[in-house]
Amino acid sequence: MNTKLAQSTIVFLLLTIVVNAQTPIVITGTKFTYPLISKWIAEYTKENPQVQILLVNKNNEAQKVDISVIANQPTKDEVSNNQQVFSVNKYALIPVASNSNTYLKHLRGHKLDKKEIDKLYFDESIFEEKSEKTKSPVNVYARESKASSSIAFADYFGREPSEIRGKKIAGDDIYLLSSVKKDSIGITFNNLSYLYDISTRKLKDGINILPLDITKETASYLNNVDDAIYILEKVKVETIPVEKINFVLDKVVENTEVLKFISWVINNGQQFNHQFGFLDLDKTIQKSESSKLSESILTAAK
Repeated sequence: MNTKLAQSTIVFLLLTIVVNAQTPIVITGTKFTYPLISKWIAEYTKENPQVQILLVNKNNEAQKVDISVIANQPTKDEVSNNQQVFSVNKYALIPVASNSNTYLKHLRGHKLDKKEIDKLYFDESIFEEKSEKTKSPVNVYARESKASSSIAFADYFGREPSEIRGKKIAGDDIYLLSSVKKDSIGITFNNLSYLYDISTRKLKDGINILPLDITKETASYLNNVDDAIYILEKVKVETIPVEKINFVLDKVVENTEVLKFISWVINNGQQFNHQFGFLDLDKTIQKSESSKLSESILTAAK
């Protein structure tokens, strides 16, 4: 009986170890990051086949989330005192309209500076021209106020996301482009991974970047995604917001594989950013985040 009991105990312990080893890492959050995160997961699990990582929709409440992805500076509502944040890469938001937008023709070569872009997207439909008040010449399309892109765009101009005027589009940032194409005076803003065809590397058909107050050389870099990434990583373009993408997780991490995956993303996963229209972390930020992770890994291992 003792032998059978011992054998049963060993089998139980082995099964417990296997189940624990197969407990998946669950990631959810800002949807436009999913193609890149899927690539990170695929490459990481090639090197670490024992690790299972699931990328799920936000509305999937059946699973405990290990990593939440937000593409903006974390707000008080998004991060609690029991959580920690790691920046993993960056992205850019470019103001755009459709090719047929009549406002673009109205500008007649005029380039919009940061203040004028602020007025276009945030002022309450009243413009002043030659001492006369007129209605705004454009319709603005944006995501709802809680969306990362709206938070990041508004924050760059010193505004609240609720101040972005116009029509709010639910679902995903990709729908902003289809909405603008249907409106002859519609404008929006979007990230590089949606504005450019990732296969051809060119700006998607039917979309035009608003005439920004930048040099001709800088403007020429925006014709394809690779050049756009190059210039946006190299210099600060005042009329184009650039923001970090962050992983949010608990300070107390039971599964150290979560931290190891994030460390891999920061140190090895950067090589896949450009392919999907994202920018690399600055070297100083990369070093800082990597150092923070090393401390967290040591703490979790104790």
